Amino acid sequence: MEFTADHVWGLAARADAINGEYLKEDRRDHHTGLVVKTANKVLVKQWLREGASPTETEVESGRKYRDYFKTFTLKALTGQLNDFERTAMKIAAKDEFTGRDMLDFAIISCLPSVARRDQARTELKRDIYASEQLTGRVGEYVTGDITVVQCRYNQNYNKFRVQARMGESFIDFWFGRALEGECRIKGKIKNVRSGEKTTQLNFVKICG
Repeated sequence: MEFTADHVWGLAARADAINGEYLKEDRRDHHTGLVVKTANKVLVKQWLREGASPTETEVESGRKYRDYFKTFTLKALTGQLNDFERTAMKIAAKDEFTGRDMLDFAIISCLPSVARRDQARTELKRDIYASEQLTGRVGEYVTGDITVVQCRYNQNYNKFRVQARMGESFIDFWFGRALEGECRIKGKIKNVRSGEKTTQLNFVKICG
């Protein structure tokens, strides 16, 4: 069997949209053990076996993700790519696939999530660069309204790392549960990163 790049990347975009993230393995219910979300690579390979075709919208999304990795050529010339990025760039350059390209299918299934994360990180860096450093010294307490920009769970710390905007400034801190949207907090300044224009807080509590 042969598949075009649009076909494979379009189905990868579909899996990414369904899961809303990249799942390397199936996600199961802790109590029943039943699969509640199927791994992206499993979905893509299943659809390819069944002869499923992506929609025009999915094809367009897949092309955008593919084009992102095609732009790595300049980074490759300057030796700035790591092994994973180099592999992604080579796969993005392929126009045709066969049923033997199982590893490529598995890698492509994770690339939409990688592209979105990289682009979000780049946009966040631009926003931080244009922001103002939070006023205050290490050890001082600050209170204010925040808008959560990013919240990710860290298995090593068993906590969530929260990045947020406070007024015209950016802060980050560890928290025991996931936060989203807007809320009011009080925290102690732990580190002022003047070079990065961000401020780390600790002992953070939700006010109200």
